[in-house]
Amino acid sequence: MKKNLLGLLIISLFIIAGCAKKDETPLSIPEGKFAGQFTRLHVNKTTNKIDTLKANLVVTFSTTTGYAVLSDTSVVHGGSKGSFVVDPLYIQFNDNTIPVGPVPTTGKVRLAGIYEYYYKGTSLKIGRSNDTLGYYYDLTLAP
Repeated sequence: MKKNLLGLLIISLFIIAGCAKKDETPLSIPEGKFAGQFTRLHVNKTTNKIDTLKANLVVTFSTTTGYAVLSDTSVVHGGSKGSFVVDPLYIQFNDNTIPVGPVPTTGKVRLAGIYEYYYKGTSLKIGRSNDTLGYYYDLTLAP
């Protein structure tokens, strides 16, 4: 009987230790002015060739006022501004400069919708893609 109680006690301790709250790394939220390159890759389904468009951008992030895309917004990338939310894997942009509804697929690219992202220190990488189209932002915290 004592062996059963001792075994039950040991198993209980392992369960309690496994369920105990662990120290979690706080979520890093981009803040400040980031500068870098936007790249759009498009695969032509007929020729299987990749078309590439690039633009230098400045994107500002603030937890109180949201985000804004500045700089070279005349040809490839449109100016965007609005709110954003992050979780450990994704960042979602809600662009106030486009009408409510689906994100437009023609014209200049807008920073809107859900993207995967990586943010550590001064480096911020944002991207999303499907079978024929990819958008990638390679940004660094600006001084």
